Amino acid sequence: MTLLVDAGNSGVKWARLADGQLAGIGAVTHRGVEPEAWQARLAALAPAPRRVLVANVAGPAFEARFRSWAARQWRLTPEFPAASAERLGVRNAYVRPDALGIDRWLAMLAAWRAAGVPLLVASAGTAFTVDLVDGEGLHRGGCIVPGERLMREALHAQTSGVAAAALLDRAVVDGAFGVNTAGAVQQGARLALASLVDRAARVLEAAAGVAPRIFVAGGAAAEIAPLVTRAVELAPHLVLEGLALVAAEVPA
Repeated sequence: MTLLVDAGNSGVKWARLADGQLAGIGAVTHRGVEPEAWQARLAALAPAPRRVLVANVAGPAFEARFRSWAARQWRLTPEFPAASAERLGVRNAYVRPDALGIDRWLAMLAAWRAAGVPLLVASAGTAFTVDLVDGEGLHRGGCIVPGERLMREALHAQTSGVAAAALLDRAVVDGAFGVNTAGAVQQGARLALASLVDRAARVLEAAAGVAPRIFVAGGAAAEIAPLVTRAVELAPHLVLEGLALVAAEVPA
């Protein structure tokens, strides 16, 4: 059994790869908790994997810990793919290709395989990322900004009146806008992120001559997607789907 692991800034998501399809998808938070919490969830998987691929943006300490644990638990060496100059029809815009976050790269690979037309991938996690791919498979660059939670936390940390009012009540919203301070902070962050997607889509459409397909992934995708003015496609497992493509391309 091949196990695919998406290690993000805050959580770990995984899936088994069975006959080219994702199965048994699960997730657990790793940020701020003891490693034993997420390790126990993975250790309970049956049958034990014979191969493990990890998309890691959680940092070198997580990679070292995961390598050591996987060696003890499963007696194998996990694979940690990195972004490359070109793969599966997508060409990386970065001068140093491996500096591109592997989660962004894998999401683009999966979206390109699904679409094959100009596309935009937005990932709503701890950070919010947007990447553009044109009709020739060329990555046209992207943006990284704080995600909704980080935006709210930054505002709370640097204000007094806003923070006090926002933390006093739950968010109340009328349409797209907040009708109390908590709601205004929440919707301000969400609308800012949705507007970034709209702006990026306009730029890509102007360059490509056609409206791009828009894929929205990440834990906060369901909150951001309805505020985008264009049609979007929720794609919560793009990173795992990209890992599956890499696993198939490079047999164990």
